[in-house]
Amino acid sequence: MDERHLPALTPAARILLNGFVAHIKSRGWDAGRMNGSIRALRVLLAHLGAHAPLPEEDVRLIARRKHFHGARVINYLRLTGNLAPDRHSDAALARARHLADTAPAPFRAPLNRWIDVLCGTAQRPSSPLAPSTVCSYLRLAAPPLCTWYEGGVTDLRAVTRTHIEQALEPVQGEAAKSLATALRSLFRALKREKLIFRDPARTVSLTTAVVLPRPLADDMLRGTLNRLPNPRDRLSFVLAAVHALSTHDQRHLLLDDLDHSRATLRVRRTGKPVHTVYLDELTYRLARQWLAERHRRWPATTSPYLLVTAHTAADDTQPPVSIQAINKPLRAHGHQAGRLRVDRILNEAQHTDDPLHLIRLFGLSPRTAMKYIHAAHPHRSQSDPIMS
Repeated sequence: MDERHLPALTPAARILLNGFVAHIKSRGWDAGRMNGSIRALRVLLAHLGAHAPLPEEDVRLIARRKHFHGARVINYLRLTGNLAPDRHSDAALARARHLADTAPAPFRAPLNRWIDVLCGTAQRPSSPLAPSTVCSYLRLAAPPLCTWYEGGVTDLRAVTRTHIEQALEPVQGEAAKSLATALRSLFRALKREKLIFRDPARTVSLTTAVVLPRPLADDMLRGTLNRLPNPRDRLSFVLAAVHALSTHDQRHLLLDDLDHSRATLRVRRTGKPVHTVYLDELTYRLARQWLAERHRRWPATTSPYLLVTAHTAADDTQPPVSIQAINKPLRAHGHQAGRLRVDRILNEAQHTDDPLHLIRLFGLSPRTAMKYIHAAHPHRSQSDPIMS
């Protein structure tokens, strides 16, 4: 693409382009390495102008060309209100829409409305779910919907509790729980949107075996910390293996949650009191090493989160790191944060039969604390002092 023959920029387009260049400089990024992003915005503004928000789809299309980049352009346009979002830009949401659009014809409109509810864009406002969760729900619900349609059901208002139970009958364990969750979500959303008169999944219950936590083998943990070269990965490992923080906990830790004067870390969990973690010397030292590395690599990042990656540090929408970013380095050594967390809590439970100790130390719910107590002491027979 020869930029010498591009149409001249309008005054409004020139202001927007200059603002983008100034934004790059204010973030401390190397302008020379941002030429691909500047070039992409220059071409888009030359052809489309700045009189209306630029379509996100067009930015992504031009970014596919050699020497063009679109991620920072999209972030800047979104930040300044000059982006027309593409609802299919997220791959997981695109797959979810595809599943809805290829479902039996009578179910397509209700399924798309369900997606709207899950994304928080329906008539009544609601908290959006992660795109991957939305796609997972559609994928789980697709087989029963096809079975019902083949059995003569052409309207979701005709689905009964019996249909739900028959769909769940051949499935067991976690797969049954996941399918039940998806179907409950579907019919609850349709009831809320007044597309059905009653919710057939509301009273359906599952009887599942309780899976007790099991400890990791000692040799799986030995030496792992020394084999992790990245300061962020070492900190994540210790937060899970010593302080039993889940990936969700770690992803949403803020810089302000780390109190240097007290060597504590605040863990915020939705619908629960703030849990305070008292850091041991090793964890606090690793936290300081990571903060030094974070500042060295991304001194101008505006991300409020303690843990960042190269992607999230440069993203002006300030997203948290992904679950994959935390677990992938650990998996290379045979671990994942969730299993490390379980092992740590179970190890503590083996040294006490007091559920209140686990509640205070790890911020567990009473029911979860008792689950670990029973797993660590299977012969314990006295009544539950909390749940009774």
